[in-house]
Formats: sequence, structure tokens, C-alpha cells
Amino acid sequence: MSIADEQRVSASGATTAQSASQPDAYSPHVIRKLNDLTSDFYTREAASFSATRQAPWHGWERVWKLITAHDAVQNPFPSHAARVPDDDTGDSGAPLTILDLGCGNLRFERFLAERTNAPLRVTALDNCPDLASPEIGALSAAFPHSLRSSSAASKTKEEDASGQGANPPEKTIVDLRALDIVESLLDGTFADRLPRNSHDLAVAFGLMHHLPTFALRARVLEGLLGSLRPGGFAVVSFWQFLNDPRLAAKAATVTAEGRAAHRLPTFHENDFLLGWQHAEGVYRFCHHTPEDEIDALLAAIREPSAPSTSGCASAAPPSFREIARFSADGKLGNLNRYLILQRL
Repeated sequence: MSIADEQRVSASGATTAQSASQPDAYSPHVIRKLNDLTSDFYTREAASFSATRQAPWHGWERVWKLITAHDAVQNPFPSHAARVPDDDTGDSGAPLTILDLGCGNLRFERFLAERTNAPLRVTALDNCPDLASPEIGALSAAFPHSLRSSSAASKTKEEDASGQGANPPEKTIVDLRALDIVESLLDGTFADRLPRNSHDLAVAFGLMHHLPTFALRARVLEGLLGSLRPGGFAVVSFWQFLNDPRLAAKAATVTAEGRAAHRLPTFHENDFLLGWQHAEGVYRFCHHTPEDEIDALLAAIREPSAPSTSGCASAAPPSFREIARFSADGKLGNLNRYLILQRL
């Protein structure tokens, strides 16, 4: 069922987690207009935006520690036990498969490559490939993941001396795919564009706040979970920019300007437009996600999807458990709310 169908079901009075706790959804026309503004922003400002987005987020360190600690205890994939390098002599092990939805300039992949011996196999989706394309070659070249155990290294030297040589090291491989996430959610093709039941890790950083409705955000969470193999982890960040008084004031001012300039309807609570540095006429849609909405999202994706217009129920979403939820980033450590889920 497409999001447009879901919105009509909700508008007709169906009792869902969304309709019980969220305002009526924007029309598909308004959603597309907000998405176009955000897409145009990234197209126009890709270079300057990427230049300010090079350092890893502080919260990623905690994410990685929580996942690897939990993975070590639960051990869902024994063949991947050598992913985490306790020292520089660890074997690289099996590849770590990652879905990065809204991958930006691949800085999360750079972060991962510095913390694991495992080769990375990344499925990276974004509506602005110009952010990621320049980074792919540099990422693969900088992190070939050729570390070997001391015995393997000794054997390699012997093979080289005998002229046999060694196998070339596996490198980070990024499968970059252009995807307008919002449009694919609206036209019902989103789930078909994602891998299914196969990845170790699925992440969405800096994405959820660009999705204009609760329904879209819930479907993205479902899609991330559906991409995982059992035992895999989904990690999502929710930008809570209203925690910063300076950003909150700026958001109020820019929203009023942007709504007037583009003849947009009244926004729902916690929905805003933000600009960029001193650029004029560029806007990006941003949603502040409070804690109770995160609770509502989890409740929504724990339930089977609403019936389709044909009367047939959709497949039940994957079962999962919440591993952790915490705040990080920004001067006060409270600008992003992180959510870690594990597929069962």
C-alpha cells in the first residue's frame, strides 16, 4: 500500500497509531513540494554542505561500542566474530554489510573503516549522489583492510619470496544508488528499492528530520528493519534542534519566510524550514522529533500495517527489540536522539 493510500485510510477515520497521536497528514502535493525544496537545497549547496560535514558524530562512538558489545554477547553470527579489531593482528573476517539510507558524503563509512578490520560492503542510497560520488574512490583506497594475523603475515612474506604472491586485499565496496526516498515512499516503491533480510547494519543518520510526516518516518523504520538479517542492527538518529535556543529562533524566522515565499500551508507542530549559512532562497524541511513521537513510531511499526484498499492485510513488519536510546552531539550533547534496534 502506498503512503497516499495510507493517508486516505487514516483520513477516513481508521484507528492507527498515526491517526491517534498525529495531526492529519499533509497532502501528497505539499509533501512533494517540501521534498523538492530539500532536494534543491542539497543540489545547490552540496559542496559547501559537505565541507562542513567531515568529522564523525560523537554519538557514533557510543553506537559502535553498544553494537559491538551486544554482538559479542549475543554472537548472532559466529562467522563475523573477527569484525572488531581488538588489536592490529586480528583477521579481517567476513565482510560487514551495511545499508546507509541518506548516506550523504559517506563519513559514517569512513568512521566504520577506521574501527573494524572487516571489509565493508555498503549499499548507499541518497537523492544527492554529488555528496557521495567524490568520496567513494578515496574511501576504498584509504581503507583496503589488508590487516592480517602475524602468522598470516609471515606466510605472506614466504609466499612472496617464493614468487607465489598473496591474494589482493579486499577493499571497501560502495554500491551508490540514487533514490528519491520521499517520492518512492509516496508511490509505494520504497520497500522494493531496499535490500531484504540480508544486511548486518542499517542506518539512517540526518534523514528522518527531512521526512514530512509520521507515516513516512514509520515506513523508513520498517524498511531499515526489513533490510536486516536476523540479529542485525538498525540505528537511527532524530534531530532535536529545538533543544538549541539559537536554532529554534532561526527555525521560526526562516519558516515564516519560506512559507510565504512558496505559499505553503500552516505547518504542523515541530515542523520547520531551515536555510543554509548566508545563501538566499534555499530551504530544507526539518522536523524536530520529541521523545513521545519516537515511542509512537515504535508502537506503530510493532503492529501490522493497516489494511490495503483491496481489504488484504499487509505483511507483518519484522520483529525487533530496542537495544538503546540516548542523546549526543552538539555543545550540550543533546541535539541528536539515537535509537538502536535489533531484528529478531
